[in-house]
Amino acid sequence: MTEIAAPRRVFHALESYEGPDAFTDVLEPWLRSEGAGLRERLAPLAVYGAWRRETYEFGDLLELAYALMRVNDVLLLGLQPELPPDADAPTKHFLHLRQEWPRVTLEQYLALFTSLGMTPVGEGGFDPLWHEIASVEQAADPDTPITVTGTVWPGLAFGELVFSRAGVRVRAGSRHAEAGVADRTPVHSVFIRRHRDAVDGSEFWGSNSQWKTDFRRDYRTATADHFNVDGTTDIDGPDEEPHMTPRERRDLLRHRCLVRPPADPAVHPHVEPGDWRLTVPRARGDRP
Repeated sequence: MTEIAAPRRVFHALESYEGPDAFTDVLEPWLRSEGAGLRERLAPLAVYGAWRRETYEFGDLLELAYALMRVNDVLLLGLQPELPPDADAPTKHFLHLRQEWPRVTLEQYLALFTSLGMTPVGEGGFDPLWHEIASVEQAADPDTPITVTGTVWPGLAFGELVFSRAGVRVRAGSRHAEAGVADRTPVHSVFIRRHRDAVDGSEFWGSNSQWKTDFRRDYRTATADHFNVDGTTDIDGPDEEPHMTPRERRDLLRHRCLVRPPADPAVHPHVEPGDWRLTVPRARGDRP
């Protein structure tokens, strides 16, 4: 049995669960029996630069973290709004929302993941490293910066690693985030969302192959923000979406989705950040 089996098994247990209390019946027993081992196994991911894939092995740390992300994402479904009535149902919904997933309380959700060594994050001003835009209130002035007006679900950090971004409602001018784009276009490196499409690379693969999906790693250190550290492509390379501006490419990678329509109509409407990587130095005194 590979180590990936632990979160994969609990994912399928939640998928088939029909009782009234998934936390007591499924999650607490799993946490007691396997939580400490899972936390220890994932520990190298908590520090930027402490681990990298030298050779591929099924169920390595990137795939193990991805499997745990699936558990995280289905537990968050109960905190998210419904798909807008005018939106087409994403493929992921046909694949994974044919049944209602068990719901847990916010307190139970946080108890589970803090027991695995994670810390709630997402308070304070808007930051695409920690925040996923769930809805946009469009400000009249297009130059109004993005501000958080409410939290829909909490975020989680595992040491320096961004494990799960907080979902937030924001107010913004259209030059920073456009309603219907920043909150409706597909969000990448995410397993599933109830209110929008989500893409993580597992789509259309078989029952085993879909678990050979890597978790995207973003880190905040004392000196820099590191986006998609396992990426191998220069975000400004000559073949990297040449119809997008440098700012548009960086926004796509940092927000994991489009936040405004690209200026050039030649850009694919569902453009993906792909294998880009980016490091953004932090100024002394920036908030953690």
